[in-house]
Amino acid sequence: MNTVNFKLTGINSKIIPTLIVDNQVIKLFMNEFGSYEGMLETDKDEIEITLTSEHELNSNLWWLYSLIAFIVSVLGIFNPFYDRKCIAIDCSFKLHVNKNSNIKFKFNTLKKQQKAVEYEADNELLELKNVYSVNKKCKRRWLFLFIIKIIAWVAIAIFLGKYISNII
Repeated sequence: MNTVNFKLTGINSKIIPTLIVDNQVIKLFMNEFGSYEGMLETDKDEIEITLTSEHELNSNLWWLYSLIAFIVSVLGIFNPFYDRKCIAIDCSFKLHVNKNSNIKFKFNTLKKQQKAVEYEADNELLELKNVYSVNKKCKRRWLFLFIIKIIAWVAIAIFLGKYISNII
């Protein structure tokens, strides 16, 4: 049985990565320093590692979640903002596994078409893909939500202005 230890450091709070090894999501735990660690036991000699990130606006029910969040957060006042850049992680690696393998991923700053992670591995690690990319569907949806919020705030301001002027 081969053991692979993963460590992810330098993670930006806007992007929470998902670690997938051979189509299996690896559960990561945060340590006391803010880094994520995980472990995998496998019988294979070579594994495929994928780092991805999912944006809320990429889901099927994004509009429902956004509507509920807008209403619950007192018309968007307390609603946290979505990342307007909509940058996603797109990384794939192949790792040759020994009895006990350690791999460390350090995330770079968020810039599109830049290397997403720097890595250190005990064994041979083949980089297939390693970039930040812009999720165009999320970008369009973010712009749509932004316009809807502005229209809602203008409508509320007009309604309150009209209501106050009728009272006075």
